[in-house]
Amino acid sequence: MKNHFIFSLLLILLMACTRSFDGGYNAPFLYKIDIQQGNVIEQEMLDKLRPGMDKNQVRFIMGTPVIIDPFHSERWEYIFSFQKGGGVREQRHITLHFEDEKLAYVSGDIEESTRSREEQQIVTEDEAVIVPFKEKEEKGFFRKVWDKVTPGGD
Repeated sequence: MKNHFIFSLLLILLMACTRSFDGGYNAPFLYKIDIQQGNVIEQEMLDKLRPGMDKNQVRFIMGTPVIIDPFHSERWEYIFSFQKGGGVREQRHITLHFEDEKLAYVSGDIEESTRSREEQQIVTEDEAVIVPFKEKEEKGFFRKVWDKVTPGGD
């Protein structure tokens, strides 16, 4: 009985000393899953972006942005976070800036591509994917209400 008590006490003390910086436990033999959040952002995707692309083309390459600020609709935010089994979390944040509905420039956690334009994947007209042209994006509920409430709204 005494041995069980000592073993339990040692186990509790061991567990108390295994707290990690994020508040979780780093107990031995405890399985932690990989956690992935946001849009996957790969260098190949960024290599395909070109200034002058319209929003539909950008959305086709990058996917739907995580954040589109209603007050800054000319800026799209893409955030990707990955934490492997209780390890250190890696995060990437990319901002796409538009002017007159066309891609102007990219900022954020980006790297210069080590490949030249010739080495990058060149898509011929036969291989190109045609993105259907949308006349105008449909306004959401809050945007419609905002336009009704504010003077000069559409």
